Amino acid sequence: MVSHTAYADLEIRILAREAQGYPVEMTLNHEQEFPRGSLDPKSLPLPWVATASAETDGERLFRWLLADVPLKIAWAEVRGQYPQRRVRLRIDARAPELHALPWELLRDPGEGMTPQHLAAAVATPFSRYLAGKWQSGSPILKRPIKVLVAIADPENLKAQNLEPIKEEEEWATLQHATIGLENIKMDPLPKPCTLAALEAKLKEGYHVLQFIGHGSYSEEDKKAVLYLADRENQVKLESDNSFAEMLARQLAATEIRRDDKLRLVFLASCRTATRSPADAFRGLAPKLVEAGVPAVVAMQDLVPVKTAQEFAGNFYRQLLQHGQVDLAANEARSSLLSAGLPGASIPVLFMRLPHGQLFAQRGQILGDRAGSFWSTLLSNIAAGKCTPILGPGVTAGLLPAHADLAQQLAAEHNYPFGDAHNLPRVAQFVGTEDNEVPRQETIRKLVAGFKRRMGFKLDPAADECGLCKTIESTNWPRCIGEELESEIHQQLADLDLPLYVTTNFDNFMVQALKAKNRPARRESVNWQEQVSQSSEAKDPHFDLKPPPSREEPVVLHLFGTDDDPISMVLTEDDHLDYLARISQDHEYLLPTSVQKALASTTLLFLGYRLEDLDLKVILRGLLPKLHLEKFRKLHVSVQIESSEVDQSKHEEVTRYFQKYFSESKIDVYWGSVQQFVTELHSRWQEYRHA
Repeated sequence: MVSHTAYADLEIRILAREAQGYPVEMTLNHEQEFPRGSLDPKSLPLPWVATASAETDGERLFRWLLADVPLKIAWAEVRGQYPQRRVRLRIDARAPELHALPWELLRDPGEGMTPQHLAAAVATPFSRYLAGKWQSGSPILKRPIKVLVAIADPENLKAQNLEPIKEEEEWATLQHATIGLENIKMDPLPKPCTLAALEAKLKEGYHVLQFIGHGSYSEEDKKAVLYLADRENQVKLESDNSFAEMLARQLAATEIRRDDKLRLVFLASCRTATRSPADAFRGLAPKLVEAGVPAVVAMQDLVPVKTAQEFAGNFYRQLLQHGQVDLAANEARSSLLSAGLPGASIPVLFMRLPHGQLFAQRGQILGDRAGSFWSTLLSNIAAGKCTPILGPGVTAGLLPAHADLAQQLAAEHNYPFGDAHNLPRVAQFVGTEDNEVPRQETIRKLVAGFKRRMGFKLDPAADECGLCKTIESTNWPRCIGEELESEIHQQLADLDLPLYVTTNFDNFMVQALKAKNRPARRESVNWQEQVSQSSEAKDPHFDLKPPPSREEPVVLHLFGTDDDPISMVLTEDDHLDYLARISQDHEYLLPTSVQKALASTTLLFLGYRLEDLDLKVILRGLLPKLHLEKFRKLHVSVQIESSEVDQSKHEEVTRYFQKYFSESKIDVYWGSVQQFVTELHSRWQEYRHA
């Protein structure tokens, strides 16, 4: 299964036309901004005129897009540094004329490297990305994937100078394209294909809508229409606005479970069409995305029957395997090229998903209790007997990764060693002369990365206020909630637990709890203070007042906070000193209620890699002191983020993880932290309402 974390994220934005042309901007991984360039509209006149060679056209379009020197340099830098990169082309709404260009032809001639068809390579999942303040939705875990096939075949199409649709042939073609696919269920919409019938059927819970029919576009009104039917199965023109509003109502319906929500619309021209639906479908697709549909596949020309069949079959096959819609579209186009079929660039993908993830797989449980894993975990959560322990991976997409922070610091301070991705070691080097320097710089970079991710203006003076204060001042839960339905901290807050432990420096968890009307408070471990155990000293044991409870939950920072930079466990020496403190007086390090909770509840290790020093300090230093065997609780490590794993060695690696964690009485969930929390949240909602 391909993980979206394997890809760098490259967003190319083409802005509204100005006097000098169309400004173009590039952003890498939501953070690195490259110098702006410009497209000269005179060098590639519209409308587009194709030649006999798709390869020539693709290279012509590519050279036009990157004609400016700053853009060429930026592309070469990204391509050299990140061979695998998700390419999201974002065209400004004020430049709709650019959607008429066949961007799916884009072909990088290579310049000394192998030429690459961007929209047909596994290394460069490609989409036309539409950004906005909206929720992208959670990946669907439910199986089978349900597809509603709507074939619009009103009786009087000939009166509209359109060919009748051979419904049985269209259905047979689609069935043939998906033959042998498991976990997919296709249902036809009964005649007549009215807008009301379509809306009513979608309320039964479908993940994909496959529409087959005619469409047209009015240049005068700038609107697309679809040829649907009325109750008597006569032609009824439905505007793009009406169709989009119907889907918006369906997506907003509270009676439809989240796992049954529409995720994809596939707009396919019928086999008998004599004129292209390109303008209609290209005009309709962005409106559907704006209405809330995460992804729309639309045809930008008439598609040969064999091409349509091959594309649909491979598209659904790949989508069911890994769930990434842009990658599936690329793989389906690649199959067309390999088969020598025409029209590989005709299918267009519009989407609002930053990582293209429509569907997800359930993770694999490694351990002796796989059969009872979920029932035990949910039962413990219901009893409040579960403690999440949050690592760096839970902030992916919100804050710069530790490896990125390390590489930035390494470059700025001329780090001379080969492990520039190792934050504790790089921070140790940077802090050789002044221990505060790596802490201050790390905080500044975290603040800047957070602001870029959230689209806030960078202000060097304001950035000095610290990470947690910045997060609190920006009303983060509301901002992220408008965009992501499945943000990790907010889903964990729904578990209604008394205690959350983190080795991170941020306050996302506290803010997420407060957004759920749970008055959470932050506490931190004073790990640098040595405890006197002399007979004259007072009892060094202590507790939180009040202790953690569901009514007043606590987020405990094990490794310090940015409120007190010196408390941050950041450098390699910090981790070693922490271990020494545990060894010396572990029973006085944590509040007594926290020690009891860690010993007697299910522990969820989220967002760690096996090589993380944070995890090693907990597993090899803290946990052995807590006598976990006394309570024999289920403990879980969500452990996939251990660098890149060679798929050919998957079984060997999983056996290693199982053995490594079994020594600490911890079962392993083999899947991403986002995957685990999404699945946990879904199962928890079902458990609560059962």
